[in-house]
Amino acid sequence: MKIGKVYEDKASVPRECRSSPDLRTSLRAYTARRLLAVADACLTCDTDNYRKEYGFIHRRYAHVLTLITEAVQDVDYMTKSLIIWMQEDYGNAMTSAQKDAAALCATELLLIIEKFNDAEYLNERKQQ
Repeated sequence: MKIGKVYEDKASVPRECRSSPDLRTSLRAYTARRLLAVADACLTCDTDNYRKEYGFIHRRYAHVLTLITEAVQDVDYMTKSLIIWMQEDYGNAMTSAQKDAAALCATELLLIIEKFNDAEYLNERKQQ
């Protein structure tokens, strides 16, 4: 399922992700600087159900991404799989918090993946 352009306009990744030397390090920075930071901020708000659910979803994605970066050999492949799962979450969302969290996180992960896939492609071309 295609995620709307509005999320592409909102998506950005922390500086630490963009300046990381490799994908695994970038994803670790994204988990700490974005996913867990958003979860922590949202989960402190007891009166706003949207923010509370949005925070829980970010925390769940952070747990999955931590598992990927710490226990998986092929980080690129599993991150792409996670993006597909997020896109499915977006398509099956029952609340706006579920839809917004899935769309924004998937879009931000795509930005990270694209950065490192382009770098890998350029390195392969230089070696040939």
